[in-house]
Amino acid sequence: MARVITGGLVLALSFVGVAQAAQLPARASGLWQSTTSVTGPDGQPMAQAQNVVTLTCVDPATDWKFLLSGQGRCGQLNVSGAGGIYAIDGSCAQPGGMATIHETLDYASNKAVQLNAEIATSSGKMRVVSALQWQGPCLDGMEPGDEGQLVDGNFVKAGNITQQNYP
Repeated sequence: MARVITGGLVLALSFVGVAQAAQLPARASGLWQSTTSVTGPDGQPMAQAQNVVTLTCVDPATDWKFLLSGQGRCGQLNVSGAGGIYAIDGSCAQPGGMATIHETLDYASNKAVQLNAEIATSSGKMRVVSALQWQGPCLDGMEPGDEGQLVDGNFVKAGNITQQNYP
């Protein structure tokens, strides 16, 4: 189920990537915690996809890589907004067909971002809500681009955005 959440968040962020590099504000470097919940096509919270916490080590180079992930699959995107509020609408080719998205990003600051996305696929519409919050310096042993979760107080790396096989 974590793959569904990660996939939904990466899909949501991949829509952003095509058009936003010059428009969206940069996030602060350091450790970011995202708390993500997904509502399925039936309108119900997806089992094991509620309040999932992910940690990410971000620096200026990897911040954009997270946001640009999957950009080659996306067609035209319409980005609007200024200051701290942005709306992104568009479509991307995904395994199993096309997906369309309406996403809002609310930058309260460079250390707090709220993501709300509706992703429509042939299976129905999913909703992804994620609160992204800066936590401070990256944890000891983390490298920029690392992403994972805390398990029993220890960071367990799921991958690194700079690696080719990143999910």
